[in-house]
Amino acid sequence: RKRTHAVQPVFSVIVPAYNEERYLPKSLGAINRAAAFLGEEVEVIVADNLSTDRTPAVAREFGARVVPVSIKCISAVRNGGAAEARGKYLVFLDADNCISEDLLVHIKEVLDSGKYVGGGLVSARYDRDALGIRFTHGLVKLGVSFTGVSMFLFYATAEAFRAIGGYDEKLLATEDHEFAMRLRAHGKKHGQKYCNLNKGEVVLSSRKFDEYGDWMIFWHLKKWLKACLNRGDAVYELWYKPRREAGSKG
Repeated sequence: RKRTHAVQPVFSVIVPAYNEERYLPKSLGAINRAAAFLGEEVEVIVADNLSTDRTPAVAREFGARVVPVSIKCISAVRNGGAAEARGKYLVFLDADNCISEDLLVHIKEVLDSGKYVGGGLVSARYDRDALGIRFTHGLVKLGVSFTGVSMFLFYATAEAFRAIGGYDEKLLATEDHEFAMRLRAHGKKHGQKYCNLNKGEVVLSSRKFDEYGDWMIFWHLKKWLKACLNRGDAVYELWYKPRREAGSKG
């Protein structure tokens, strides 16, 4: 799709990326199909976090705008992309996940109503099925039911995002849940709700399961807990360490 800068985009889809040349074609291709299905102006921003592979080149090949971010912190990467966004609505999607063709239509319906400040997505599945993956996914969904904020993908009005200061850059992990809680509180203060959207879908990458095993929640529990507690060494191991060839452990 040809995108011009004369018209304000309805959406800015922000994709943080660190060495994602392998996954971006599927992810960006899915975004482009959703933009075509929406039939309105959508800009795609790949926030490149010091990639050493062809991530920036691949992003441009798919029509995305590349915004370099040098701070190795996922919150800073998302905020860096959002700082360059021109869209009325912001969507944050991980580089290895793929949205369904109709998702932007459903998000636009929610935000156009004026009743919602933003939200997350309930409908998500992994790109392969296994008992360990299913169990872990069930635990995450259980957590969603307790907190009342869905995850997997986040969207918000640009106005609300900027009003709450975006993602907390002091956090190296769990920044998405913390952001969602603040977004919901901001909406409540202004008479708007947080929408746990159950229309559309995101297909999640099983790459971490491929590398650490389908039961990684148990085998590497200590490492994941350390990451959630913002331990830099664990965050580096899970997200920034040069990846070895992935091989399933069960």
